[in-house]
Amino acid sequence: MAWMLGVIFLIASVHTVYSEPNGICNGHVELCNRAYNDVSFACTHNSYSYPPPSGLPVLNQKRTINEQLDDGIRALMLDVVKSVKAEASTSVVGGVINTVKSWFTKDTPETKISPLDIVHLCHSSCALIDKGKLVDTLSIIKKFMDENPREVITLIIENVSGFSPEELSPSFEESGIDKYAFTPDFDFIEKHSGYPWPTLGSMIEKNQRLVVFIDDKADTNEVAYILPEWEYVVEIPYANVNPVEKFPCNQDRPYDDIPRDLIVMNHFAYNRLTIGKEDIDMPLTAKQIEKHGYNSIDSLNTHWETCKGVWDKRVLNFITLDYYDVGGDSLFKFVDQVNGVGVST
Repeated sequence: MAWMLGVIFLIASVHTVYSEPNGICNGHVELCNRAYNDVSFACTHNSYSYPPPSGLPVLNQKRTINEQLDDGIRALMLDVVKSVKAEASTSVVGGVINTVKSWFTKDTPETKISPLDIVHLCHSSCALIDKGKLVDTLSIIKKFMDENPREVITLIIENVSGFSPEELSPSFEESGIDKYAFTPDFDFIEKHSGYPWPTLGSMIEKNQRLVVFIDDKADTNEVAYILPEWEYVVEIPYANVNPVEKFPCNQDRPYDDIPRDLIVMNHFAYNRLTIGKEDIDMPLTAKQIEKHGYNSIDSLNTHWETCKGVWDKRVLNFITLDYYDVGGDSLFKFVDQVNGVGVST
């Protein structure tokens, strides 16, 4: 009889873990039993693009990755680009220079660069802004995840240089963050939606709390946890030109008009410079965003109303801003509102 009571107690404990005070998920008990694709997350556009250096027309944020995470950002957009050193070593000119250098020194030509030195976080080109190695930023995120075991984090990677998964995985492994990576156990669905996403609570209990999407070159046969973004995610238009009268909410990428399970709500704008037939888009400054009130709760709510007309009751999963701190805590209040929960714990 005693052993039966023990089993009943154990089962009861398992079933109630998510509703206990220490069972909070991303700040809220209510989110623990929700599927990943039914939760909204505060997201930063070009999360790595912050000072120093100051004053560049390509910056998107003011606060560091660590500060963003501490503030409550739970989805980060990162651009991976081949480093300047790697570009030089693989170019014809770079190869000639290295060979000539070897004639006058005892060094052999620099033909081999560590995979960790190749993959950097840069905006289009590392000659423009280089925020260093991917592995260094992953190490910062990993430390946050170590210290906050009830948080689920998402990385949305733009593969500017077309790296293969095997070229990216060393950065994840060296940082140690790969131990948190979520690997789906569901099979491909031809209609690209309706996947059985786990709840935040189960992801936390299994310690698979890092979801990684990449827009190009994903191959889960090579690296199972680097997931093809466009299989699971759609995004609404991002090329919104200042001043924006009304943020749109139609599906932009992928361009097939087939819904997916997750939605990126891009809520930011660009300054557009047209030279001849070429359009050059540059991020707004923090002062411009403040002037137009783009990051205000009213602007976000207006955008949400537009989205309801397109997506009905679908959850907007990644609410993405430039200079999110310009709006004070508006982004986080809005995310809580979409999730239907109170102030984050």
